[in-house]
Amino acid sequence: MSLSAASYEKLYDLCRQKCPAPDDWRRAVLFAGVMRWFAEFRGLEARGSAWAAAGLARRAGIDPKALSAAGMDDEMIRLVQREKVADADAQAPLTPEEQLGCLLVTLDHLSALVVAAAAPRPKGSVKDMKVSAVKKKFQDFKFAPEVNRMTIMQGARRMRWEIGDLTSKTIKAVLASEEEAREAAREIA
Repeated sequence: MSLSAASYEKLYDLCRQKCPAPDDWRRAVLFAGVMRWFAEFRGLEARGSAWAAAGLARRAGIDPKALSAAGMDDEMIRLVQREKVADADAQAPLTPEEQLGCLLVTLDHLSALVVAAAAPRPKGSVKDMKVSAVKKKFQDFKFAPEVNRMTIMQGARRMRWEIGDLTSKTIKAVLASEEEAREAAREIA
């Protein structure tokens, strides 16, 4: 489950073409950064680029054939395409691949909620954002209705994280990735 630098560049270009609107591209690059941050947080630095590529491909909505042509292996493609957290009540520890699949699904929703909560803030940044602000939005089902709160809760449970802790880490990951994502959007605007 690795991706060569050439394959990553090819995938990056493919995802860029799939996201012509600056805001869509910003969100894809932001999610790639969030996934890289979580790989590093989990002690999987060597897989950071692969995790970032998975996040980028997931947000861009690239079809499996195109992902394969860009150099992504079948296992990674299955993880990118996954829609649900696998067995949230399972007791066995997650393998690195299962961690990636669980995080892709969970963080896709949670990072979207965090970004939506940050939108009305100065510069749309999560800087100084508190977990309680996101929790309040989490409880308001009319806010960001596309975010599946059940998926977030199941993913947190499967990873054995308290939802507030996962939210705190997600805010940190978004903050670490915000500027890169804004710059990527400015380049195409």
